[in-house]
Parts: sequence; structure tokens; C-alpha cells
Amino acid sequence: MATKDRPGKLKVAKAPAVARRARAKPDRSAAQKAAPAFRAKRGETLLQSPGGQVLAKTFALQASTALPVYPIADRLQVLEQLALALEGFYVHLPRKKAIYGFDPVRALGLLRLRATALSDAEFHENLVEIVTRVRDRHVSFAGRSPYGRAAVLPFLVESCWEAGKQVYVVTKLTAGVPIKSLQPGARVTHWNGIAIERYLRLNANMFDGGNEASSLARSLAFLTYRPLAQFGPPLEEWVDIKFTLNGAVLEERFIWAGFDSASAPRYPAVGRNITGYGGDLLLAGLQDARRIQTAPDSFDPAPPPAKPAGVPTIEGSGAGGVFDYGRVTTVDGTFAYLRFWSFGANNIDDIVNAVAAVLPALPQTGLIFDMRGNTGGYIAAGERVLQLFSAMPVVPARFQFRVTPLTRAMAEATDYFVRWRPSFAEAFSTGDDYTRGIPIEGDDADYNQVGRKYPGPVVLISDALAFSTADMFAAGFIDNRLGKLICTDANMAAAGGNNWRWDVVRMFNPDFRLDASLKADLIAGKLSAAIVDAFNAAGCSLSKKAVLSPGVPDDGDTIWTIQDGALAHSVRDYPWMSATPLVYLARSPAGLTDLPTGFVLGLTIRRAIRVRKNEGRVLEDTGIEPDIFYQMTLRDITDHNQDLLERAGKELIVAQPPAV
Repeated sequence: MATKDRPGKLKVAKAPAVARRARAKPDRSAAQKAAPAFRAKRGETLLQSPGGQVLAKTFALQASTALPVYPIADRLQVLEQLALALEGFYVHLPRKKAIYGFDPVRALGLLRLRATALSDAEFHENLVEIVTRVRDRHVSFAGRSPYGRAAVLPFLVESCWEAGKQVYVVTKLTAGVPIKSLQPGARVTHWNGIAIERYLRLNANMFDGGNEASSLARSLAFLTYRPLAQFGPPLEEWVDIKFTLNGAVLEERFIWAGFDSASAPRYPAVGRNITGYGGDLLLAGLQDARRIQTAPDSFDPAPPPAKPAGVPTIEGSGAGGVFDYGRVTTVDGTFAYLRFWSFGANNIDDIVNAVAAVLPALPQTGLIFDMRGNTGGYIAAGERVLQLFSAMPVVPARFQFRVTPLTRAMAEATDYFVRWRPSFAEAFSTGDDYTRGIPIEGDDADYNQVGRKYPGPVVLISDALAFSTADMFAAGFIDNRLGKLICTDANMAAAGGNNWRWDVVRMFNPDFRLDASLKADLIAGKLSAAIVDAFNAAGCSLSKKAVLSPGVPDDGDTIWTIQDGALAHSVRDYPWMSATPLVYLARSPAGLTDLPTGFVLGLTIRRAIRVRKNEGRVLEDTGIEPDIFYQMTLRDITDHNQDLLERAGKELIVAQPPAV
């Protein structure tokens, strides 16, 4: 996967050195004073940018430590909620069962029978295997990890093609890590005694994608980076790699190290964004780690180094770092260049407005839109960018719910999905499995309000790691006939859906509403008789010991808790979602509960349907077949993708209208 590819050295600070600097500060707490000694005990190393900014820490993985601790009650609760999520809300369940012949709901039921007899490690591994066999990267599970966020090896392997054969090349090393003989340019042939091609196919069973190209691309991308909460520690404590370098055949052993980024994990904000999200948080974590390990100077304010022709000159970034923009000079001319890392946004028009603002200053003869490794994001915000390159109004993808009693009840619970209600009623009466397709936000006119802002031809570059919203953007690019798609893999990720975390599913499934007049009692901190009566009417009697806690502000919303013995009910005011306070019982009549602390569950709630020349095609599993399958060269992976960009330039020349 391509990363923000800037040369730089990583400052490595050992824990004792940090302790010496820290002792000069007079106002540290006891916990802060103990931290350096604790780091030294764990063998921690701080990774810093050349300017001294702390970026991450590495530490020794304790291989003998038990896997995440799963009490029996937590195991049963997680299995129950995951089965309920798949059976009642997961939009692709019938399709996945038909294509892959695997029933994850039944598998979870069988695991439940054995759950009390398994060790923590066995339970975790069985659960991960079931989730992986669904073959949907939007269906995700993360458990408790005492190790940290990730495990890493101090090198990066990328693939290219030489003489018609795919080879695997070490392209970057992490500074400050002792390495005996491995160097950039080494061709890796074996991994722990297994031919590298064979190992990657075996590893793909863990990092599964929607098709073979996606599975193999993820297997390679996560070869030297392992998210610990999702998969636990690597099975092997060390890795022996065999490689060729300068004509010699060599071997070297590497130890997995723990890795925690100093920045918090990037999760989408609660609100409109999270209900319209389509992205890959694992890939976002991988991008952060690679940037820290291989381009630490990119965190320091500094002028970019001069680059030769054929390498993009980045002039700035937009939408909070979502994309970089600039120009690239090839043998066929100088073209505009956009490098999209994600489609993350808080507001629906953030990205389209940011791109529209920079396009006039870029070359108008042609534009290279590069979104390899794009982690996805806000679906509607990404789709609205398409209009900037289209002479005709664009048509956005359509989105469907699967029709089940739970999804229909969700559509009725608040006004947020009012546009789907008639379709739910019709489908429920006719026996259709899905609602009709509707744009995920707004209507077609909303995706054309800005209009065309770039007159020249456009070529799109992608790969099998570009995910979810990126899949939908590529589908819209093709379906609306905006230009050619060059893909460095045989297909894209084939992730065609809108994914929610389980807490968002719970948010949109309140158990009942309170009358708007009772909001004043909540604000006053009064558990009034009218509130108690409302609970009784809903079938949940509150005892005389029930206590209402003060409201807690939450990004413009307010949450109150009613503690009644061991039960904790919540009342939430979401003005953007409902005009009345919503009540969430400790356990809903439908069986929905919050997950135990430390667990994260994600699933696909709506599926994307393609439009125009691919009208009605489901994006999931089928993916995006490119116009051009481009095989990366050694020059591409070691020297800023120069051959790839030359190929894109030639497509732009062909697409330009003839001179008059």
C-alpha cells in the first residue's frame, strides 16, 4: 500500500533518557514520575520525529501473557449480540450464505455451546474465525488486548512485477532498530520457511476481503503490522525471512514488537457522519503506523524537498488532510494531481468544497486522481466530489436495508429513516427481502449543486486496498462515465455498504419515547411521576429506589441515567435525530444490549446498488473491474510511483479532445 512517502529519520529515545529529561519538571504527579521506570521495565522505546515530537512507543510483547480476558458472562453476551446483529440487521447475510456456503449465525450458536469450556485464547480465535469467514471487512470484532494497539516488524514489504513475475521487495526500514543484513531492495522469497506467495495466501484467510485480489492485498499490507485487539498477538514470536540481496541469499530473524501510536484511534464522529460511514479503521491504523515508521519528518513543519520530474509536487492539503494536491510532470506534459487518503469528513460538503477551491489553480490539461489505499469515510461526502468532473448531472449510488422485523422497527423508531418507511411497508407486505434503493443522504439534485469545476480529462488510480466509500466513488466514476480507472490489482476491495458500530445500532433502536413535555423534568433532575408512569406503560416498572443522574453533555446531545438497583436505563436527547427524548432500557424487549466494556462490533447496515449502465448491480463481492490492470514496477515501489504516473499521463493525452 502506498503511504505518505517522504524521506526522513525517526528519532529513537530510550526510556532512561526520557526519565532524565522528565526529572527536571517540578510539577509531575506520582504516576508520571513512575512512568519512565515502567517503560524501562517493559523495554519501551519512544519514537520521535526529527523535531522531537513523540509519535509512538514500541515495547516487548509478553508472549507468555494470557490472551484477552473473557469472563463467561461477557462471552455469552458478545455471542448473543453478534448473532442478533447478523440475523436482524446485517444486510448481506442471505447473499454471503449463498455465495460462500457458511452460516455465521449457526456457527455462533455452536460456539455458544462450547464457550464455557474454551480458554480465552481459544474463544478469541474461534470468534475471529467466524467473523472472518463472513468475508465482509465491514463485519468486524475487536476484543480486549492487554498488549497494546498493534505488533510490528521493522520493515515494509511491497510487491512489483519483473519479467512477468510478481516479486516481493523490502522497500523501507524503521530507523533505530538493529538490523544485521536486510536492506531496501531485498527480494523476500520465504517467510518462516514457507514460500512467500504461499504464506500470503495462507495469511489471507485471516485478513479476508470481498474477493481474491482484496484478500491478497490485505494479506501483504498487514504482513508486518498486526492489530492486536482484533487478532490477538502473532502466533509466532519471531519471524525468519529468507531473501536475496546483491546476488547473495541471506536469512535474518526479527522479533515482533508492540506498537502504540501517541495519537488516539481515528473513529468517525457520532451524528450524520457515522450513520453514513463506509470505511476501514484497521487500514487507517496501518497508515498511521507506516507514516510514523517510514516518514516521521512529515509530522514536523518543514518545506517539502525538491522532487525530480515524474514525482508529484505537493502544493498543499485540503479537508483536514483528507487529500493532497499539486502537479506532476511526465513525458506527456504537466498534469493536476490529487492524492486522496480517505473520505473522512464531519459535514457532507466539506470535501467537495475543499476540492473545488483548489482545482482552478492546478493544470487544466488533465488530472490524476490517486486514491490507492484510501480508507473510506463519509459516503455521501465522497460521492459529491464526482460532480466536479462531470459535464452531466451525476447519479449517486442507491442504498437498501434488508427487511427484517428489527430493521423495520428501527425505521419506525425515529424520523431519521422516514424516506425508507414506505418501502419497508411495501416490502413487508409483498415479501421482498430488501427495501427500494435510495441515495444515502438527500436526493440526486443534492449531488449536483456545485457542478463541474474541472474541464479537463480525469483518470482514476486505485487498488484492492481502497475501501468502502472508495469502492463507491470508483463505481460512480465508472457508472457516470467520468474517465478511465487504472487499478494496480485485478479488482478493488468489493466492499459495497454502509457500516455502523453496534453502539450506533443501539442508538437508532430506542425502546420508547418520552413526551416532549417531560424534557423539563429531566433538565431539572427530577424523576417525576409522569416519567415513572411512562416507564410503566412501556412495560418496565421503576422501583422506589430508582435515581436520576444529572444530564451529561455529549457533543450537543444530553444523556441521563436512571439507576434502578443493578439496572441502568438511559434517556437521551438527540435533537438531530428526534424531537423527543428517547429511552434505552438496560435490556430492550428485542434483546439488544450494550456490549461489555472493551468490545467493539461493526456490521454492514445498508448495501450499495450501482446506477446507470450498471443499474441494479450489487457492489459487494463483485467489486470494480478496472479499465486497465496495471502491474507495479520496481521503480514504482522504490521511487514515488513514476512509471504508474507516466502510464496515467498517457491515458490523459488519449482522453484530451483533438486540437481545433
